Amino acid sequence: MRRILAFVGLLGLFSCETEITDFKTENLSDAVVVYGEMSNLAGPYTVRINYTSGYSPFDPTQFQGQSIPGADVRIVDESGAAISLKEIQKGMYQTPATFKGQVGKKYQLKIMTPDGLAIASTWQELTKPVDLKSFESTYSNAEKVEEMHFNVRASVQDSRGQNDYYLVKRQDFIQFLTTCPTPPAPPAPVPICYNKCWQAVQNTQPILADDAFLDGREIALFLASVPYDDFTEWFVQLEVYHVDQSTHQFWKRQEDQRTLGGGIFDKVPAQIIGNLTCLNKPERQVLGYFMVAGKSKQRLFIDRYNGIPAASYQKLVNYVDFKKMRYAESPLWDCRKAAWVPYNVGLNLPVY
Repeated sequence: MRRILAFVGLLGLFSCETEITDFKTENLSDAVVVYGEMSNLAGPYTVRINYTSGYSPFDPTQFQGQSIPGADVRIVDESGAAISLKEIQKGMYQTPATFKGQVGKKYQLKIMTPDGLAIASTWQELTKPVDLKSFESTYSNAEKVEEMHFNVRASVQDSRGQNDYYLVKRQDFIQFLTTCPTPPAPPAPVPICYNKCWQAVQNTQPILADDAFLDGREIALFLASVPYDDFTEWFVQLEVYHVDQSTHQFWKRQEDQRTLGGGIFDKVPAQIIGNLTCLNKPERQVLGYFMVAGKSKQRLFIDRYNGIPAASYQKLVNYVDFKKMRYAESPLWDCRKAAWVPYNVGLNLPVY
């Protein structure tokens, strides 16, 4: 009996080996990746095109994919009018600054690559933009500086009688200060010291919302708080896109896969297909998305200096000094050269 069971077990192993040998996956090494967007706000709008392949142990930038230069890139509207995009750097194409979309019109992205691939997006209607109904912050005190913060809240007012979907991009702009070096001895002139700069912390995760069960009501957006770990200025910028259902689903699937935790109820990882196809070679995979949506934008100033309890402010002063947050050990005359500060964007905030 034991010999029979052992023989059956060996057969099972051989059958498993056959299944693994026969298993095939789709090769996406030559897939084209496209991403671009346009809205009712003034441009320029940018479209980026690259291949998924291009790995090179001698060129770390190839991890991002191999750019596709020399393509003919156009945005076409429903009347047939087309605007050509200019290649501003390798694989990155941009519209004229004067071009902007019109609410209610439909647009399509068309691309012809140098090797003859004709790529097009589905037609996308530019929806009416939706402004924020509320956008505010309140200080929340605590015993420890690490627990002090500002609660940030925002909401949109949904319109009644239709299905609405929203995608919100958040960008924080944080001021940082550096220490000026000791001035030279007289009569040498004292150089100008630029010690106030800004950093724009990278954020690639959108905030998604819809009006399911909230039709016509105010919809709250879930925003992370701002820490009170310094008294420099802080701005929170929100870009609200009023998108269609397919765009919302595309980003929802991206978020579902990004937040996989390994649980039994997690969704199965799979390639997410956007709204672009290769017209003359349908079997050629095109990844990414061309997003057309009504858009509004607003900034909120988080005042981390005024209106703070005196005892809490003194705790922060001691905390800043203890943490050496003014880079006293690395003094320099120009904070723009503070390469150790990530996402340093210089002396001024980006144009709003």
